[in-house]
Amino acid sequence: MKKISRITKTLSTALTAVVLLAFICAVGVLTVSKNRETLFSSSPDAGGVKERIVVSFDDNLVGFDRFKSVYSTAQRLLGTSVYDDAGYTYLIRDSENNLHFNTIHADAAPYADAVAELNEALAAKDIPFLYIQAPTKEIEGYTKYPMGIKYATVENAEDMVYELGLRGVDMIDLSTVFAENGTDPAGMFYRTDHHWTTETAFSAFGYVVSYLNKNFGLSLNNELCNPEKWLTETQNEVFLGSIGRRIGKEAAGLDDYTFLEPNFETSYEVYYPKVSEIYPNWAGDFRAAFVREGVLYSEDVNANRYASYFEYDFGHLIIKNRLADNNLRVAIVKDSFALPLTAFFSTVVSEIDMIDLREFEGSVTEHLTKSAPDIVLMLYSGGSFSDVMYEFDK
Repeated sequence: MKKISRITKTLSTALTAVVLLAFICAVGVLTVSKNRETLFSSSPDAGGVKERIVVSFDDNLVGFDRFKSVYSTAQRLLGTSVYDDAGYTYLIRDSENNLHFNTIHADAAPYADAVAELNEALAAKDIPFLYIQAPTKEIEGYTKYPMGIKYATVENAEDMVYELGLRGVDMIDLSTVFAENGTDPAGMFYRTDHHWTTETAFSAFGYVVSYLNKNFGLSLNNELCNPEKWLTETQNEVFLGSIGRRIGKEAAGLDDYTFLEPNFETSYEVYYPKVSEIYPNWAGDFRAAFVREGVLYSEDVNANRYASYFEYDFGHLIIKNRLADNNLRVAIVKDSFALPLTAFFSTVVSEIDMIDLREFEGSVTEHLTKSAPDIVLMLYSGGSFSDVMYEFDK
């Protein structure tokens, strides 16, 4: 009997292994078939072999959404608040059902040094500079993490503000601004995404305009920051954000998305400075120039609705407001938090030079000192601590 039992156990193990291998092979074959155009593309835009494989087997793996749903549902039933994640070590769900990336602590001093050097180079050309620290999703008195979890975004942001203060850089800390204004923390960020909501970005737009008028002697039209001057359109439960997409909608549900556009006449030209067929050249009113309706009205909850404005973090865009009531030229050095805010801010200035170091070619310092805008704004979040985001002189 023991011999029969051992044989049965061996056969069972072997059968399980065969079934598992067959399943893995089937998923692999179907994924290759699904992504054959990408995998075997000869176009330089498709990237190298490694990039094409990553896109195919990471972003477009057959059945991946179902795998995530099963995993997320099981974890939710077990009461899990921390999810393993290969890219971020783990993801966190707080007591208010908001999802967070795990962020490790980084030394702010070298990054503050880089900003201070940029500020000094601009000051030598009499170009004003203002650093704007985006708010953090961890909000004091509201965000509560599972026991033992330490999230470093707030620490990073506070360290950066402190270090810039030591170096005499003009700055705004929007976390402090929103706290002092009594902004409802429940509506400041998307539950499943790491970005602020459109409404929060609009509030920041109004504050920045007032701050620039008061502290930099500008005369920007404050009336255009009035919510009554803007149309709003809310879509309910349509958006699975950057964190939710990694673990499935079962973890925290879906977010609502609110879109804002001017309720006044607008006319723009938005283009990439280098002539190329693959880069944008948009013209028309606010919606035509900034809004990508294929993203905004996508039926796919995985579509990145946060990027309904611009759609992508282009390395360099020129934005010309053809109906501006001034000749003010502004440069905005940004991370993705600036996408909606830049679109809103375009209504009160003549021209914006929008720069994202992740894809900008050349030296930002050299470009800004030569183009000589009337003012340079830098809007970064506490999650943007990386060398590439501060290489102003590459």
